[in-house]
Amino acid sequence: MNERLAHFFDFNPSGAFLSSMIVVFLVIILMVIVGIKASRQDPLKPSKGLLMIAELLFEKLNGWIKANMGEGWESFTAYFMALWSYLFLAFIWSLTGLPSIMDNLFAPLALSLVMWILIQKTALKYQHIHYFHRYVEPIFVFLPINMISQMAPLMSTTFRMFGNALSGTIVITLVQFALNGVSRLIFGFMGPELSSIWLSPLPTAVLNLYFGLFSGFIQTLVFCSLNAIWISNERPEEAMGVETQALRGPAEKKAI
Repeated sequence: MNERLAHFFDFNPSGAFLSSMIVVFLVIILMVIVGIKASRQDPLKPSKGLLMIAELLFEKLNGWIKANMGEGWESFTAYFMALWSYLFLAFIWSLTGLPSIMDNLFAPLALSLVMWILIQKTALKYQHIHYFHRYVEPIFVFLPINMISQMAPLMSTTFRMFGNALSGTIVITLVQFALNGVSRLIFGFMGPELSSIWLSPLPTAVLNLYFGLFSGFIQTLVFCSLNAIWISNERPEEAMGVETQALRGPAEKKAI
C-alpha cells in the first residue's frame, strides 16, 4: 500500500512542462505588475514605461477583436491578452536554450481544448437548446459524423501547431547534423572535438531566430485569429444586432 501511494505521488515533470509553467508565471507576474501600476496611475497624467506599452497593446488588441469578431466581444479581451502573451512566449521559448514547449503535443492540445470549450460555451449561450440540433442534421443517422465534425477545430489546431513547431525543430536538427559532418571533413585535422563546431553555429542560430520569432509570431496570429473567428461564428446575426443596439443606446442618449 505504501509503495502504491509513493508511486501515486511520484511527480517527475518533463522539461516542456517546467518551461510552460515558467512562461505562465512570467505572464502572471507581468500582468500583476501592470495591474498595480494601473491602480496607482494618476488618470490626469500620461502613462509611462511598461504601463504605456500595456495600454497601447490593449488598444491594439481591442481593435483586432472588433476587426475579427465584431462589436460586443469586449469580454474576451482578457482571454486574448493572456493567449497572445503565453502563445508567443511559448513559441520563442526555445531561444533561451531551455526545453521547447510547443513541440510537445500536450501544449497545443491544451490550448486547442480551451478554444473548443469556449466555442461550445458561446454556442450554448446564444443558441440554447437549438445548439444540439447540429448533431442530428439533416437526420439522426448522421450523429456520429456530426460529432466528429464538431471535434475538427480541436484536432486541426492541435496538429497544426504541433506539426509547425516540430518541423522547425527537425529542420534545425538536420541542418546542424549535416553541417557538423561537413565541418569534420574540412577541419578533421583539429581532432574530433574541435572539428565539428565551425560551420553549424551561425546557420542554426539564423534558423532558430526564424522559427522562433517570425514563425512563432505567424503561428500565434493564426491560432488567435481562428479562435476569434470560430467563437464569433457561434453568435447568430439577430443576437449581434440586438447587442450592438444595446451598446449604442447609452452612448446615443448621452450624446443627446
